[in-house]
Amino acid sequence: MSDIGGSELSREPKILIATFDGTAGSYNTANSNVVKFVSLLKKDTDCQLSYYQQGYSSLLVIQAGVGTYFSPGVVSPMFISLAKILDEAFAWYLDEHVMEGYRFLMDNYRSGDKICLFGFSRGAYTARALAGMLYKVGLLPKSNLQQVRFAYKAYKQTGKVANEFAAGFKQTFSRDVKVEFVGVWDTVQSTGVLMSRNLPFTDSNTLIKTFRHALALDEHRVRFQPELYHRSRSDTADPEYAEMSKFRKAVGELENKASGKISSLRNKFQKKFKKKSKCEEVEVVVERTEETIVNGEANVETLVCVDIEPEPSTDVLEVWFPGCHSDIGGGNVANCVEVSLAQNTLRWMVEQVIQSQCGILFDEEALERSPTIPSQPNPEICDALAPLFDELQLQKAWWLLEIMLLPYAWQDACGKWHTKWSFHLGKGRVIPYQHPNFHTSVQERMNYAPLHYTPRAIYQYGQEVFV
Repeated sequence: MSDIGGSELSREPKILIATFDGTAGSYNTANSNVVKFVSLLKKDTDCQLSYYQQGYSSLLVIQAGVGTYFSPGVVSPMFISLAKILDEAFAWYLDEHVMEGYRFLMDNYRSGDKICLFGFSRGAYTARALAGMLYKVGLLPKSNLQQVRFAYKAYKQTGKVANEFAAGFKQTFSRDVKVEFVGVWDTVQSTGVLMSRNLPFTDSNTLIKTFRHALALDEHRVRFQPELYHRSRSDTADPEYAEMSKFRKAVGELENKASGKISSLRNKFQKKFKKKSKCEEVEVVVERTEETIVNGEANVETLVCVDIEPEPSTDVLEVWFPGCHSDIGGGNVANCVEVSLAQNTLRWMVEQVIQSQCGILFDEEALERSPTIPSQPNPEICDALAPLFDELQLQKAWWLLEIMLLPYAWQDACGKWHTKWSFHLGKGRVIPYQHPNFHTSVQERMNYAPLHYTPRAIYQYGQEVFV
C-alpha cells in the first residue's frame, strides 16, 4: 500500500482533457470540430489524458440507477429510437452526460493535475455544466461512484438552503479543483429542441481560469439561441450575489434610520458597493454592534468594512464568426473537404489554447496538416468564403418551430433574462452588448463582393471590434 501511495505522490501532474460532442456527434465521415480537436492532441505521453463523449448513439439508453449505458441488443431498437428522440427534444439524458464526464475526472484526477473542457452545441453546455458542478460540489475522490448521483442532485438544486447543503457536502466529501481552460463552439440556450434545461453556474463561474467561445453570427433558429457567458441569470442563482444583495438591503435599511453620516460613508465606498460582474466583485462584510444607531444617530466607527480577497477573475473571450450553428462546430462537410467555415473556428481554438499556456500538448505532425495551417488567400479556396449551411433553408422541417407559438428567452445588455411567447419566424440572433468581438474572417467575407454577405445577427452596426 505504501508503494502505491508513494507512486501516486511522485508522479508528474497531468492535463486531463474532457471533450463533449454535439447532439448527433460521433466519429464519422463528416467529423465535428470536437473530433478534429481530439485528433490533434498528443496521445503517446503520460503527461495528458483525453476523454471523448459522443452526442448519442446506440449506447444512449441509461441503465437504471447505475448511470452506465446498455450495450446494443439489450433493449429493443424501438426503445433506443424513442430514447434518441426524447434526448434530442427534451435533453432527456443531459444529466447522464454531465455525470459521465464527472466520473472521468473523479477516476483520473490527482493533486496538481489541470482540467480542460471542450464541447460543441449541447456538448458545450455539458462542458460548462460540468465546470459548474465542480464549482458547487467539488470533485469526489476516486472510487466514490455511489456518491456521484447524489452530488449531481446537490448541484442542480438552487436557493439558499440548497447552496448551504451543497457547500457542506463539498467540505465533507470533495476536493477543491480548478478548471484551467474551457473552450466551446456555439453553446445553445436550449439543450433540447422542444424544452430547455438550465443548470447552475453555466454562464458565470470563477472556477474557470480561461474561457473561450466561438459563436455563430448567422444562426437564426428559435431553439438555437446562444448561451452567452459572464452574465448571471439572477442574484439568487449565485450565493455570492445573494450575500451581496442582502448586504445592500441591510445598508438601505440602515440609511433610512440613521443620519446623513451613513450616506456620506456610502458615497465614500460607492465603488465597493456597486454591483459588478461576478469576476470583479469584491465582497464587503458589515460588522454592527448594538450601539450602531442611538436616537437616530449613527456611530460611524462601529460600521467596519472589510475587503475580502476576491477570487481570481476568469479570462473570458467570446468571438463571433460567419456561419450558422454547424459552420462553427463542424460536422456539415466530409472530412476530405479542405475548405469550410468550421476550419476557422478550429484553428482559432487551437491558437487560443496555445496562447493560454494551459499545458495542453498537441501532436506536431497533426498540426502540420489542414486545417490548422491557414488556407491560401485565393478567394476560391479561402475558409472565410466557404459555403454557409443554413438549416432553415436546407431542412424545411425546422420552420415548424418558427411558426409555432413558443417561449423565447434572451439576455439584455445588463445580463437580465427575459422570456416571452412569440412567433420567431427565423429572426437573427440578438447580440445584447456593445462592441462585440467579430473574427477577421467576418470582414473578409463581407469584403468579398460576389457573396453579398451581411451578418444575419442583430447588433449595433459600426461598434463591432475585429479580432
